[in-house]
Amino acid sequence: MGMSLLNQAGNIFPGFLQGPDIMAKKSLIRRLAAFVFVLGVTFAVIYGLFPWMTHSFDPLTRMSQSLNETGIDPSRYYYTDVEQVRESEQYLRGVLDQ
Repeated sequence: MGMSLLNQAGNIFPGFLQGPDIMAKKSLIRRLAAFVFVLGVTFAVIYGLFPWMTHSFDPLTRMSQSLNETGIDPSRYYYTDVEQVRESEQYLRGVLDQ
């Protein structure tokens, strides 16, 4: 009962959550290789898997085309300069004011 959660996780999953000492034991080359691998997988998912999924599934393809046609940039947090947002805001204000 006296084992900490970190030690319990280390016993269940060897090499997982071993604390800061585990990084000191790994060589710089091994850590850099792991970083490059994870970075490569991340880029493969973002620039390979996601575009493939967008073009492979009809609903995602239609959404992507709609965004391109209306000029909406999905990476923006808010859309104050898009005409559709203004129209929808006016509609909502009109409905809520009634």
